[in-house]
Amino acid sequence: MTSQHALVIHVTSDTVSDWQMALRNLRNLVRDSSVSTPPGEMQVVVNGPAVRFLLATSPDAPKITKMLNAGVTVSVCSNSLSLFDHDPSSVIEGVTIVTSGVAEVVRAQQQGKNYLQLP
Repeated sequence: MTSQHALVIHVTSDTVSDWQMALRNLRNLVRDSSVSTPPGEMQVVVNGPAVRFLLATSPDAPKITKMLNAGVTVSVCSNSLSLFDHDPSSVIEGVTIVTSGVAEVVRAQQQGKNYLQLP
């Protein structure tokens, strides 16, 4: 059974400003004590062209690693990696590769996780 605080966050935009906003929104969400969002109950699912932000060469790789170390689950879509010619081995260590990002979002919702699309 999934906790009422469990959350799946869906990111698809490959615009740098959208990605930066999504990261800020996630940080603000965790810091806001009026809403219970423990990092261990958060799952970020990235698909579409946004998968480029989860490559080890991404300037934000240290931020993603910090999220992973805090207990956030980060998943990237294998279909999107393939579509945009990214080698799955180039993904940040600790990021989970799932076959389909949208299927992962639906699966999380079916398990009772709350849905949030960012930005």
